Amino acid sequence: MTNILVMLLFGFLAAEDGMPLSLELVKTQFDWQIFFFIGVTVCAVIFAGSAYKSMSLGHGGKAIAEMLGGRLVSHSTSDINEKKLLNVVEEMAIASGTPVPAVFLLEHEYGINAFAAGFKNSDAVIGVTRGCIDDLTRDELQGVVAHEFSHILNGDMRLNMRLIGVLHGILLMGYIGYYILRSVRGSRKNTLPIIGLGAGLVVIGFGGNFFGNLIKASVSRQREYLADASAVQFTRSKDGIANALNKISSVGSVLDSPQAPQMSHAYFSTGVSSFVESMFATHPPIDKRIKRISPYFFINKKVKKQEKKEQQQTQKQPASSSAETKAKEVMSAVVGSAVVAERMLNSIGNVNDEQITHATTFISEIPDSIHQAVHDIDQARAFIYCLLLSPDETVLNKQLMRIKESGDKDVIDHVLVLREQVGQLHTRYRLPLIDMAIPTLKQLTQGRYELFKANFSFLVLADDHIDLFEWALQKILFRHLNSQYSKHNNKRNKYASLTEKKLEINILLSMLLNLYIKDENDIPKIITLIEKDVGILNVKLFNQESIEIAKLNKAMDSLVNLEPTHKQTLLRACLLIITQDKLFSIKEMELLRAVSALLDCPMPPHFQQTA
Repeated sequence: MTNILVMLLFGFLAAEDGMPLSLELVKTQFDWQIFFFIGVTVCAVIFAGSAYKSMSLGHGGKAIAEMLGGRLVSHSTSDINEKKLLNVVEEMAIASGTPVPAVFLLEHEYGINAFAAGFKNSDAVIGVTRGCIDDLTRDELQGVVAHEFSHILNGDMRLNMRLIGVLHGILLMGYIGYYILRSVRGSRKNTLPIIGLGAGLVVIGFGGNFFGNLIKASVSRQREYLADASAVQFTRSKDGIANALNKISSVGSVLDSPQAPQMSHAYFSTGVSSFVESMFATHPPIDKRIKRISPYFFINKKVKKQEKKEQQQTQKQPASSSAETKAKEVMSAVVGSAVVAERMLNSIGNVNDEQITHATTFISEIPDSIHQAVHDIDQARAFIYCLLLSPDETVLNKQLMRIKESGDKDVIDHVLVLREQVGQLHTRYRLPLIDMAIPTLKQLTQGRYELFKANFSFLVLADDHIDLFEWALQKILFRHLNSQYSKHNNKRNKYASLTEKKLEINILLSMLLNLYIKDENDIPKIITLIEKDVGILNVKLFNQESIEIAKLNKAMDSLVNLEPTHKQTLLRACLLIITQDKLFSIKEMELLRAVSALLDCPMPPHFQQTA
């Protein structure tokens, strides 16, 4: 299209005064060298535009939220609706086993809308509008948040971020035309070709916008149906998300931000109103979404209006009694370790109402001082430091002196206050609390972060020994935090097969075999099972002495690039090793959760396990 435009302009310039512009005259301006030069230039502009936009989004979801005018919601807020939002996000994150994402509020957007953005779990953010938290009830807000968590767990937000970068390059031609038109100066003969070039590029850019919206629409619509269905699966409630969608029909969901169209495919509901958007809508119609979730929603709504008081009274008692019965069944259930292990594997990427209920209970059981600590920037560091303090008096004094003299003077007092309580925390609280502390720690300045990282390493090595918990904590914590502070955290890597990662798989499986299989005679049998039943061939056992922490770190960093289905195979092999003794303790479960987190396959906690 650009080549045709340039030939027309050359034909216009070649025409003598009074000579009409003809097809023959335009054909004489065709030149293969110019044709290829323009083609290469256009491609270069598009690729450069896409690369620039992708680089500008390098900080993940935070960049998108700030681009739309969002502000980070702090746990120190006094706004009841903001606290409600933070609690819902925290519950959903703990139930799904993911790090708690940062929450951004679009303060001046009064439509009901939300989005999830980021390249991976480490840099994910949840963004909601002011209208969303003001106009929705807690159940409705939970449905919306569950919808966005589905986008996180299913990888949709990564796809959305890629689309923003690619489509920006397509639209760049139109932007160039717009700036050419604005800068036009000169006489009529000199000006008309420039105006023609600018106007032509704007038309081409509109074509890019047209097809860009077509691409976004084709990708987005089915993902929205999937996210709606997942929200119902996660919350076990059709009413929450259905009512939220129904309120959008009256309140609206359009965003006022001039940057809103770039993210049109990533919102909870349609965020842009335009002719092109109506032709190629990125979201299915509200009524269709509601009917897929709850086919009889509108009929039930009419019935509820007529029998509202009676229905409220009759629903309260059965709901509470059924909840009590369910809780008793859960408490009395005796599940074998193999069944528990299989449930844990199947829980990856899934959330249900039972997990959310347990997450709510779990948060209520956390001591208030600890819960407040993980949401305060100084106390969150103190909490992490407390997890690493040694029971040995000599090592402990060495660790405390380091914190005091390293420049973290504001933290040492909090460490002394929290030390005893953190030491008494049950093992099962550690990983969820670390997930809750991560968004707080992401608010550190670059200098404070480097100091925190150096202190962390010192505390771990203070006793000249790194245990598995310290290793898992270090890997999980800095894998997620580095996404905030490292410039190269979103580098795209090619997926690898089990065969390509054979050495790394053998290192991980050898570590687990040496750790959990006490009888050496059982190891060959388990390796045979892994090869036969799981499908990981040629498993080679390394001695415990030969598996250094550096090798294990390198192996885990490499295994994150396995194909998703192969990650499931690897986790199944890990489960087979850990459950061979028919026992499944909290420590074993937390190590498995740590391994799954390092593979970018967040595994929800198994709340019933207390051994």
